[in-house]
Amino acid sequence: MEKEDKRNLSIEKLSSGIFISIKPNFTKIIETGEKNYEFRKYVPKRDINKLYVYESYPTCCLKYILFIDRIIEYPTIIEESGIGNDEFNEGLKKSKYAYHIKNVYKLINPISLIDLKKNYNFIAPQSYAYDTRYPDLIEFINNSPQKRII
Repeated sequence: MEKEDKRNLSIEKLSSGIFISIKPNFTKIIETGEKNYEFRKYVPKRDINKLYVYESYPTCCLKYILFIDRIIEYPTIIEESGIGNDEFNEGLKKSKYAYHIKNVYKLINPISLIDLKKNYNFIAPQSYAYDTRYPDLIEFINNSPQKRII
């Protein structure tokens, strides 16, 4: 059952993350748990355990926070079933890294691109951006109500 969470846990506030863009058709299956890995061509140089998800066109808003607990590099095999996992295991994806999605939180009030630009000088990431680039936005997110989906 979904519950509202103010995200006041200090360990989660101290954790480190990146902003990424994901298309709405993929965020929908992440939200249902059908897709349990996010596939990327890169691994950031810094250790991360959070993905702040900007949902791209036509939604155009910051909508999710994904907590990750490990990153798998191809040819290491993903043991769990999930959308895209078999293709990754067979080397059919351009992406060579799989970020395991442990928890999914959804912002109760997603933040539009207009507000992100106006209030935080946010640029929708083409690859990724470290959370340290937007400290005021991170503070706002940490104090915003969220629902734990997974």
